[in-house]
Amino acid sequence: MNIFFYWSGQEFDFSNYLAVASAARHTSGADVVVVVDERPVDNVHFRRVERLPGVTVEPLSLASLVSPELRLLYHRMRFVAHRSDLVRLALLAKYGGMYLDTDTLTAGDLSRTPEVLLLEDGKIVYLGCFALPAGHPVLTATLAALEAMPEADLDVYQSIIHLWTRIVRQRSPTVEFGDHDAYFPVHWKNWEDVFTERRPVDSIQVLHHYGYYSRQYTRTMDEEWVNSNDCLFSDLARPLLRDLRRLGW
Repeated sequence: MNIFFYWSGQEFDFSNYLAVASAARHTSGADVVVVVDERPVDNVHFRRVERLPGVTVEPLSLASLVSPELRLLYHRMRFVAHRSDLVRLALLAKYGGMYLDTDTLTAGDLSRTPEVLLLEDGKIVYLGCFALPAGHPVLTATLAALEAMPEADLDVYQSIIHLWTRIVRQRSPTVEFGDHDAYFPVHWKNWEDVFTERRPVDSIQVLHHYGYYSRQYTRTMDEEWVNSNDCLFSDLARPLLRDLRRLGW
């Protein structure tokens, strides 16, 4: 099983490290790959990722991944989120596996993830956590649609997620959507609950904490913060940190 992350930018923080480390720790036999466009420089958390057993950091190679049309589109995209969406779709179309955002925290065994894992909340089908086999028609259809992406859509932050949602619902083979609350137990409008409140953790496979907003917590977070703040994030991160220390990671 492949588990992919994508990164671009310099502000790689402790929670981003935990995203990769938790996926590697909770997935036996998986290849965890961090595909990097802009590599963080002199970043202690990124250096820790590079030393994680079972994790490979690879530079983005668009030429081997997408068509010439999509390579041109990638460089015209205004939002890092759009570039990330394009890369994740292309990675799974070529290799298959699972994609996770770097503002997630894995809490359960991902090796049991079904070959097709799609999650929706009634309005969108998520791109922050999903799994599909290589060549799945919904992936190829979305990439083909992106080749004809209108220039105006490059200025709309939600344009790709809306395109993806429409194609999944209209064109893909019938799929059984996964358990939304196991992967997205907190709605984005209530993201702060992750860092301020506690709740049962037994059913959570992957915690998504909406990093666009939550960086006000994570940009200065360290192990001491996790150990001194009682909240959902800490309840999931503490056992992981104990495990990583025991293993010398």
